[in-house]
Amino acid sequence: MKKFIAALFSLAVVSFAANVQILEPTGADFSDDAPTVVKSLLRAAVSKSGNTPVEDSSEIQLRTSIMTMGGYILVICEQLKGGAVVVSSKQKSASVDDLDVSIEKATVEALLGPQENLIDQAPAESTAEAKKEPLPVNTSVVTVEYEEKPAPDTLEKKRPTRNYNGFGLGVALWHNYDYSADPDNEDDKDVDRDWSTSFVVHYARIFEVSNHAAITMLNNTNMVFGKGWQIHETFLIGGRYYIQSGAVSPYFGAGIGLGAQLDNHYAEFSEYFALGIAGGVEAGIVFFRNSAMQLELGATWDALWDGFSDFGRRFGAGSLYIAINY
Repeated sequence: MKKFIAALFSLAVVSFAANVQILEPTGADFSDDAPTVVKSLLRAAVSKSGNTPVEDSSEIQLRTSIMTMGGYILVICEQLKGGAVVVSSKQKSASVDDLDVSIEKATVEALLGPQENLIDQAPAESTAEAKKEPLPVNTSVVTVEYEEKPAPDTLEKKRPTRNYNGFGLGVALWHNYDYSADPDNEDDKDVDRDWSTSFVVHYARIFEVSNHAAITMLNNTNMVFGKGWQIHETFLIGGRYYIQSGAVSPYFGAGIGLGAQLDNHYAEFSEYFALGIAGGVEAGIVFFRNSAMQLELGATWDALWDGFSDFGRRFGAGSLYIAINY
């Protein structure tokens, strides 16, 4: 009987279909094409509710907000009439993969209300009358069998990755290593381990693959000019983990790669130029993480070993920087 009433309700909805203006959704910035995709999902959901989605001004408007709350994505749909909210609905999604279902449910409930409640609230008299009403004489029953086919094994449904370029400047503390001169080379000289302050140019490529994880490519260049020329550069591939996924997100990470060093404290070219394996760790905090442009405060420590077999000679540099990610 509930199915019968639901069918009548759906027929009534179609009969009283209205034009619904879909306002520009807010918070749909998790990928470049997200606003277009979300608006298409809203149009489909409005049509499913029995109404007609329109772009022009209409008496009924649908306002949608998408935001991050803890580890969930919250979808809020509001039906507006005359600028006032008359019905509001919210749905939670565990990930972007399930966002289409949440958008559809929130939209339908904002325009129609929960259909289960409407069915349960149907008058008892109507149910009793429906039981007494005989079926038509000429009635045929058709059985339709559906063949369930397994979903194709494709990668079409996947989480969109948020990509950022990061540029920053900061200060650094740099060091080389102790070196004993070759006694057979009179032009060679001893060098004590030296600590120097310098400045750093920071570049990053950040691929956020989930709410808490990102793949990173980092390039830090530490430079000292003046009495002694020193250039310390590393290129690292690694990852970072965001402790929380809100607008303010602390993180830590690590990476490994290659590096180059130039230090004219040494007399021999084989000593003051180094090329070898590099590694590093990072930590910091990202502000406005849910927006298309972020502000980052970070700290890194990079280590560079001279050559690929001898790890006795190591350069190092720690840096503090401020960067813009976009």
